[in-house]
Formats: sequence, C-alpha cells, structure tokens
Amino acid sequence: MSVARERLIVAAVAVVIFGIPVGVGGQQSEPVRLSLAEALDLAAGSNPALRQATNSTLLNGVEMRSAWLDQVLPRASLTLFDTGFTGNLQRQALDDFGNPIARPTANWNYFSRTTHNLALRWSFQGPSLFQAHNRQQLLNEDRELGLVRALTDVQIGVQRLYIDALEQRELQRAEEELIEARAIDLDVAERMFSLALKTRVDVLNAELAVEQQTLALRRQEAAFQRALLALETAMGVSDIGAIELVDEELPIFDPATFQVEELVARALGLNPALMQSEVAVNTARAGVAEQNASWWPEISMGVDLFRRSFSQAGQALFDPPGSRDLESQFFMNFSFPLLDGYFQQSVARQRASVELSNQREGARQARLELEATVRGALLDLENQWESYRLSERSNVIADEALRLAREEYRLGTRSFEELRSSFQQEADTRRQIITSRHTFVEALLVLEEAVGGSVREMIPGSGGEAGD
Repeated sequence: MSVARERLIVAAVAVVIFGIPVGVGGQQSEPVRLSLAEALDLAAGSNPALRQATNSTLLNGVEMRSAWLDQVLPRASLTLFDTGFTGNLQRQALDDFGNPIARPTANWNYFSRTTHNLALRWSFQGPSLFQAHNRQQLLNEDRELGLVRALTDVQIGVQRLYIDALEQRELQRAEEELIEARAIDLDVAERMFSLALKTRVDVLNAELAVEQQTLALRRQEAAFQRALLALETAMGVSDIGAIELVDEELPIFDPATFQVEELVARALGLNPALMQSEVAVNTARAGVAEQNASWWPEISMGVDLFRRSFSQAGQALFDPPGSRDLESQFFMNFSFPLLDGYFQQSVARQRASVELSNQREGARQARLELEATVRGALLDLENQWESYRLSERSNVIADEALRLAREEYRLGTRSFEELRSSFQQEADTRRQIITSRHTFVEALLVLEEAVGGSVREMIPGSGGEAGD
C-alpha cells in the first residue's frame, strides 16, 4: 500500500472517529447537552425580540393607572405654605372728594400672607372619560398580542433552527459512514489489483472517491457549525460554549388526518397577527367615536378647600394650616365648541372615517391571506409526506442496487466507473431521506406558524405515525 494512500485512509478514519482534522492539538471543554425544550427555555429568557415585547407590556399597568388618575378620576392638587411678604410705599392719598393729594406721612407698609389649598378638578367632553379608558385598553391588548406573537415567532424559529441543526448533524454522520464505505471500496480495489484482477486506474478512482467524500464531509461539518451558530443567535446566548444536541423524535405522520376547515377555523381564532389587525379596527373605530364627540359641550368643575391668613408685618408668614377657619368654593363651567375650528374638525372626522375603512379592509385582507397560507401550508405538508415516502422506497432500492453492483464488481462483470455510479445513487438517496424527513418537519412548522400555535394535538392518537 502506497504512503499517499496510507495517509489518505488515516485522514479519513481520523475525520470519522474524532470529527477533527489530523494534527489539531489541544483539549476541548466538555460540550453542553442541549435538548429542544431547554433551547426553548433559553430563548424565552434571552431572545432580544421577545424581551423587548415583554418590556413593552410592563407599561400596561402604569399607563392604565395614569388614564384613571388623569382622565377618568378627578385630579387633585395640594398646596401647603404658599406664603409671601410684601412691602409698599404710598406717597399719595385721596381727599374727601376723591381727588389725589400728597400723603402727609409717607411710610412703608408691610404685609404677609399664607395659603393652604386642596383643589379637585374634573373636566370631560361627552363620553371622553369612557373613550380614554377604552383606548388604553386597546393599546394594552395590542401589546399583549405583540408579546404572544413574539413568543410564537421565537418558539417556531428556535424549533426550526434546532431541527435544521439536527438535520446537518445527521447529514454529517451520513457523510462519515460514506467515508468508511469508500475506504472499504478502496481496500477491495487494492486487493483485486494485487491479484491482477483490476488495473491501477481502479485503485486511483477509489482513492479519488475517498478524497471527494472527505471534502464533502468537511463541507457538511461547516454547515453543521453554521446551524449551531444560528441556533445560539436565536436563543439570544453567546457564551454557552460547545453544544451537543440531544436526539429528538421527529413528528413524522400522515397529514391526511387534518381537516383544512378545522385548521382555518383554529387559525382565525388563534393567530396573533390577525387578532392584532382586529384590535387596529377597534382602535380606528374608537377614533371615529372620539371625533364624533367633539361637538359635545366640555364640562369643567372643581372644588377648592383652603385656609388663608393675611396680616401686617410678618405675622402671617408660615402660618400653620390649623390656625385659620376653613373656606371652600365650587365652580362649574360649560364650553360649547359650536364654531370652534369647524372645518378642521370636519376634516379630522373624515380622516378618522377613512382610517376605519382602511383598517377594516386591512383586517379582511389579513384574514384572506391567512386562510390561503393555512391551505397552502397543508398542501405543502401533504406533498412533503409523499416525498418522504418516495425517498424511503428509493433508498431501499438504491441500497440493494449498490449491494448487487459490488458483487458484480468483485466478480469482474462491472467496471469501477459503473460501480461509482451506484455509489453516487446510494449516497444521494441516503441524503435525500434525511433531507425529506426534516423538510416535512419544516413544513409542519410553517403550518403551525400560520395557525399561530401547535396543531400536533389535533393528530388522532399519540401524535400520528412517528418516523425514525
């Protein structure tokens, strides 16, 4: 056996066994075993988009309290120790007939005052109190639906990337198995050449097949590492270290059990994006109601409770609240905006009406698109199921064809080029069955993304026919 071929086989075996190139030194840290459930938990606490949506919902409580205190309930204000000191000099006086004359004695006069006041103010225009509360409720509902939408997107995205990483790892294992098979074929070609049953060309072609398969494995290793990097980014973590994915049972089943009308009905009641469009319609409807209420009279009322003192010199400075009698006053004002910005208000009402019409059309469009998306996703799922079944049958046929081709090659009735064609067909079908299995799961995730939640509980029994 030549030195070059020995190095080639050693490199191939090192890649298969250790998963690293020959000559790479150093010890790697123990990888972190990560299941799909753990990946979803990490993403729920670290994904930036989800955390932003969560932070936005923190405003719901404080803004609702502010709406109650500022617009629904009377506004209260308390003023204590409003005190002042005043001095004036008057050089003129009035005689008995009201004519100004020079004051005989012009001296400085000093006064002091202190006021303590509790005021309650309340103003509204027609049903504006209820409209303010309703608008804040709609804003809070939109934020909560935004959080549900972000959570759904993160869950679907993490599942998609985790399944993709599993697919890349499974393809990597398939490439490793193919290297082992090519090394065996190289050894067979070498023995037959030593018996003068094959030419040197067959040996070189076998070496080339090992080289090409090693290159394919290198590319697949890089694809697997990129898939892991994308998964870490979706989870929102960067310092987790090396990751070892836990094998997950893929949900492979016959989607014929799904009823498209049930899926559409489920999506119409569950999809957060569609529900947000309905909230937008209600918000626009509230805007129309607010503009229609602009003709209502504005009512302002209030009550003041106060104690005040006024004395010469500084006797009233910082006079305590309990030292004077309690006084009060009540007021109420009515303002009728009959001709106040008539044309501007007419334009604002028309704009609000147009906005409501546009939001209704937008919600209708979202509903139609959602129905089409769900129906199309189910069709894709059914097609992927058929592709998976065909790939399974193709793999069985290609595997049997390769076994027979190897027998014929050993008997001398088949050339190495013909055997190489069988190699490629078996390798392609092996990759195809892996890809079709994970593509089916991807189609299932697309369907769940359109629905807005999991649909696997709609499968009769324990989840359908599971695939390996």
